[in-house]
Amino acid sequence: MIINPGSSRLRARTVAVRDPGPLEAYLTPTRSMCLVHSGEGVVGLGEVARFETDSPDAADVWWETFSAEIEDETEMPGLHGTGPIAFGSFAFDPDRSASPSVMIVPETVIGHRAGYSWVTQMSYDSVDADPPRIQAPPRPSEITSVADGVIGVQRWRELATQVQEILGEGDLERVLLMRDTMVRTATPIDPRWLVETLIRREPDAWTYLVEGAIGVTTKLMVGDLDGLLRTRALTHGPTGNHSTEGRILDALRGRGPIAAEHRRTVEWSAERIAPFCSAVRHSPFPGLVWAAEEQLLSTDVTGAALPGTRSLAVVGGLHPAPFVSGLPPWKAADTLAEVEEVDRGRITGPLGWVDRDGDGEWVTDWRGAQIDGTDPNLAHVFTGQAVSRDDDVDALSAELEAKLRATLSVVGL
Repeated sequence: MIINPGSSRLRARTVAVRDPGPLEAYLTPTRSMCLVHSGEGVVGLGEVARFETDSPDAADVWWETFSAEIEDETEMPGLHGTGPIAFGSFAFDPDRSASPSVMIVPETVIGHRAGYSWVTQMSYDSVDADPPRIQAPPRPSEITSVADGVIGVQRWRELATQVQEILGEGDLERVLLMRDTMVRTATPIDPRWLVETLIRREPDAWTYLVEGAIGVTTKLMVGDLDGLLRTRALTHGPTGNHSTEGRILDALRGRGPIAAEHRRTVEWSAERIAPFCSAVRHSPFPGLVWAAEEQLLSTDVTGAALPGTRSLAVVGGLHPAPFVSGLPPWKAADTLAEVEEVDRGRITGPLGWVDRDGDGEWVTDWRGAQIDGTDPNLAHVFTGQAVSRDDDVDALSAELEAKLRATLSVVGL
């Protein structure tokens, strides 16, 4: 135990523990957060510090300064991801959002990775040696209503048609247009129920919870651990107005327009992480992953991280990813600022954690739920649909509604 009453410095103590079992079992109904994947990851409980910001770069400057002052005691020196960490959740477009980006330093962290398990506890007074306890199982909340949010079906079609007109004027290829739904429950939503539902239904994906933002994703935006930098390039598969099976098989062989678009996404991802790496590699052919009624082409782009590389700096270089904005992403983001009427908040923005060395893990996705900050009985559910110039808008709208139903089912609402 570290005891130093009256000190203004934050103290942290990290101890190795036996495998704690399912990490999500330690989540509390409030003031808890997580990013877990295939049984590994981190859970944070409580809060000792927070920082509201508008960019990953500003957050990185704050965290590097803040974490340097932590008085750190550890049984696991040199193991990245252990010790003090900060969770972060960033707005997709801070200039158009009422939701601030936020960094949160939890009081307690339970982690498990690569056969190692640990508990880190932090305090400004004394650091308690007692480990966290498994919580009672959460209960679902009864849904009382599901209603359109800012964007209903007809309005989404109108905006998709407007996007197609813009697509026809230049080299912008695809834009991801969002639709929102409001779900109201009889009792306050317990985020632990949603997290456990997501892990059970999609165990191989990344499940996240930070500051009321909840979801599950196959999109690893930045993985920066043990000197290896990785980002996953994803491309939305064929829309419902095409014969999908043949087009997907062609794409997996590197043929056709979907494969060509995916190559451009992979090249963009490789270009964006190249300044942080001594070498960058990726497979010449994509794989295939599933997410909420959609097939996605997938290629992991990896590199040997240069000394001093910090994951938040890489996040800043990769956001907004083509997967949540369009291609090219900067032009797609400009189009969304002009056309999209819904405030995405922190859904589709980077979300993850960073350790004291700057290593971390960050994800993003085109779907997710945000528990309302003032009404715990209300969840805003977001689902996106990629729009290309020659797509049939009615077919896109029908596909979006199917995705929305799947998203509501996946998150247990």
